[in-house]
Amino acid sequence: MTKKQLKEHRVESLLMAAVEEFLEKGYDGASVDAIAKRAGVSKGGFYHHFPNKEVLLMEANQKLSEPIMEMAEKAYSNSSVMDGLRQYIQEYLNYWASRPRELSFFFLSMSKALQAPALMEYYREYVNQSTAFLVGMFQKAVESGEADLKDPEAYGISLMGALDGVVSYVMIHPEEDVELLVERFEQVWLK
Repeated sequence: MTKKQLKEHRVESLLMAAVEEFLEKGYDGASVDAIAKRAGVSKGGFYHHFPNKEVLLMEANQKLSEPIMEMAEKAYSNSSVMDGLRQYIQEYLNYWASRPRELSFFFLSMSKALQAPALMEYYREYVNQSTAFLVGMFQKAVESGEADLKDPEAYGISLMGALDGVVSYVMIHPEEDVELLVERFEQVWLK
């Protein structure tokens, strides 16, 4: 294993250990010692990669958000804007419905963000990027003639809120049929 691969492996181990430790003990109950031990690195190794627990929390959120950004890129490159939006909605809802631990981690992180300005800024940027993607998709749909919308920005902002709201709903109601929810989203947002 090269030095770069070793470093990436250690960082990945620390991120996943942090997710587990935060979920088990909460942010305040999780210690750097416990995270480092779980990851199989020394405390000094932890601080070599992360200056503190808050930065680790942000990096773990970023790592878990990567698949969402990939979904957006894939949807944007679809030759049909509306098909790209359908694909994104379906993948987004299925992704979160099938990952309750990661979803719990995001909710835990959001509660911490209320007290941590840097983490709140991370979430603000994530929401801004996600909203800009959806607004851009609706604007692209109008420009291509695939949709006749008076206010693509309102559609993008409200779809972002609705998607995250339904993710919360799925967490509370794990028995819910996600495919039916996807169909309902299509009826409302993509008609």
